[in-house]
Amino acid sequence: MKELSLGHYISGEWKLGGGKEFSSFNPSNGQILWTGKIATPNECDAAIFAAKTAFTSWAKLDLSERSSYLHAFVDVLKSEKKNLTNCIANEIGKPLWEAATEVSAMIGKLEPTEQAYRERNSDFSRQLPNGLSRTRFRPHGVIAVIGPYNFPGHMPNGHIMPALLAGNTIIFKPSENSPAVGEKIMECWNKAGLPQGVLNLLQGDASVGKYLCNHSIVRGIFFTGSRTVGETIRNSLTVDKICALEMGGNSPLIVWDATDIDAAVFSTIQSAFITSGQRCSAARRLILPSNDFGDRFLTKLVAISGRILIGYPSQVPEPYMGPLRNPNFVNQLIQKQEKLIKLGANPLLKSAILPLGPCFVSPGIIDVTMIKNRDDEEIIGPFLQVTRVNDFDAALDEANNSKYGLAAGIFTEEPKLYERFHEIIQAGIINWNQQLTGASAWAPFGGIKQSGNFRPSGYLSTDYCVYSTGTIEVEKIELPKDLPPGLSFDESPSNNFHTTIK
Repeated sequence: MKELSLGHYISGEWKLGGGKEFSSFNPSNGQILWTGKIATPNECDAAIFAAKTAFTSWAKLDLSERSSYLHAFVDVLKSEKKNLTNCIANEIGKPLWEAATEVSAMIGKLEPTEQAYRERNSDFSRQLPNGLSRTRFRPHGVIAVIGPYNFPGHMPNGHIMPALLAGNTIIFKPSENSPAVGEKIMECWNKAGLPQGVLNLLQGDASVGKYLCNHSIVRGIFFTGSRTVGETIRNSLTVDKICALEMGGNSPLIVWDATDIDAAVFSTIQSAFITSGQRCSAARRLILPSNDFGDRFLTKLVAISGRILIGYPSQVPEPYMGPLRNPNFVNQLIQKQEKLIKLGANPLLKSAILPLGPCFVSPGIIDVTMIKNRDDEEIIGPFLQVTRVNDFDAALDEANNSKYGLAAGIFTEEPKLYERFHEIIQAGIINWNQQLTGASAWAPFGGIKQSGNFRPSGYLSTDYCVYSTGTIEVEKIELPKDLPPGLSFDESPSNNFHTTIK
């Protein structure tokens, strides 16, 4: 069913806008479910001005007052959980059970955000001989949050909550692939009673994001998405903007040993194929030993993966995987698979477009051991490349052989191997005997190398939402008892002289 957008949310009001029309469709059945308009430069300016106007009063509120609005938002999320879950499932294609976990993650973001802010960004002072040294934390001002499609609620929420708590005001631009979810989130904030102008919503494509990035009033850009877009943002920004980027990965998973092969297979599937392989932290490179364990594990992995139930989000019985968000992702995946096969890869489980619809594709597992100089790229979708190695040193070398550094994991029951892995691996998220796509809200989230810019989300998200000031303060200015040599305030004639050393 086609639904008209409420429009852009600017200074507490919904405005239909005057830009070019665009639509969002349900990837399960292709039906148009949302139609709206791309924000024009004038509408972008209006949202930015609204945020700038609201900033002073919002930043002056006590932390407890700003926090109360976040608690009200969480209460709305709880009451709207079913509706938001359905919205995510319809627009993104996630099975209902998985869409519900995303809303739960949004609700669970509040407690660690508040604790992190108290621990890391509370003002502190120290008495020094020459005065009181004080460190205080201030919000940047107007921030643009640009969201992804794969987690249209959870990922932008991970920026919005800490930014608001710190006292910033925000322009939120959802992905053009998830405008309906973005609109629903804005409705929830509106129901929470957020003051006008504090959070504004602009819908649209990359042109809107580019406009926000290059606007002088916007003091920071918080982005989660592809490396290509992230690099474009980073390269276009002026030096006085804070830039927090998470730009995907080509993450390795080493499976070295396991007494319970079924458990290792399950966690590998969770690492590679949950969300139909559309998570930025998904395992895309599986590294196995060339031994009997590796053979037995791989045989079981292929067998179980080939029986994964794929279907529509609300069907009964519930599927494990739904569709990809866009048929272009499916076509790109199939093309990459055929390219690898031509180069000599062995397809152990071949990905195929399913008759359910153009966005549905089955999981693929392909052995690329014999291919040298493989492309180092993030292939979106349920597609796992396998490399067999002879020893653990080779496994570590293969794992680090990437320009990305978002996530990495290892399954082993030998603690010393894990410690060595943790010491050497180049990644921001490192899991041991846990699925690679599992991350804690109580820990940092983000990557190194081309996966990000060392400003992780997660527990440390409040850090990039503020800047610090260092001061030395005394209530009254006084002449020191002991002056530096060569300086005198004695105005007697005997001291009225100036000497130049030659």
